Amino acid sequence: MIMHKQRSGFTFKQFHVAHDQCAMKVGTDGILLAAWLPMEAASLILDVGTGTGLISLILAQRTKDSVQIDAIDIEADACRQAQQNVKHSPWPNKVMVRQQSMQLFKPSYAYDLIVSNPPYFPAGQEFDKKRQLARHSGELNAQQFFAAAESLSHNDTHIALVLPCDVAARWLLCAESHQWYLERQGVVSSVMGKAPIRNLLLLSRNSKAIAVVEQILIYQEDKRYSSQYVNLCGELYLKM
Repeated sequence: MIMHKQRSGFTFKQFHVAHDQCAMKVGTDGILLAAWLPMEAASLILDVGTGTGLISLILAQRTKDSVQIDAIDIEADACRQAQQNVKHSPWPNKVMVRQQSMQLFKPSYAYDLIVSNPPYFPAGQEFDKKRQLARHSGELNAQQFFAAAESLSHNDTHIALVLPCDVAARWLLCAESHQWYLERQGVVSSVMGKAPIRNLLLLSRNSKAIAVVEQILIYQEDKRYSSQYVNLCGELYLKM
């Protein structure tokens, strides 16, 4: 039998994320979002479209033992993989993985933080069936996301998202129509002088919030990780 750490995936300092059965592999988007978020006020967290469980496991590492993290995904193999990753992590009782859509998920409590690396490709792009479920916005578009968030949130809830820059602009417009407002934004570029590739968004119900915008650089000119990226992710990676 193959040991969990021998499965194809990515090994962090405190845990291994296998992704051999999951359509969406471990990537920088989820790592950055989970490392960037302020976590002081979150006791109940919902990870929407958890995939491998990557974001949930990073948040489990970064939070107190008393924090509860629920992770949901609509794809069966992704849920099984996430459950295995959680089982073999230091936090098997802190993260609960369920196969469920956000639209139909009805817990008996509201969350302090809802976090997601959501699907954003328009229908019509060619993917295998699993990857289509994970990436096509038809499964969970911005309107559906913020409508579903109504019953999963309270007045002080925050929503955190990672999206391509052009998609982020559309999601922010939809967010405001549902009374969610930008509080913090990370504009991510791969290297200096290149156009941004991702936006990290932190939203709240505070309509008077003045958004703090920060630039995040992944690589230096010599292709090594930037000092900023090392400061964000140094507690996660085995080597940087």
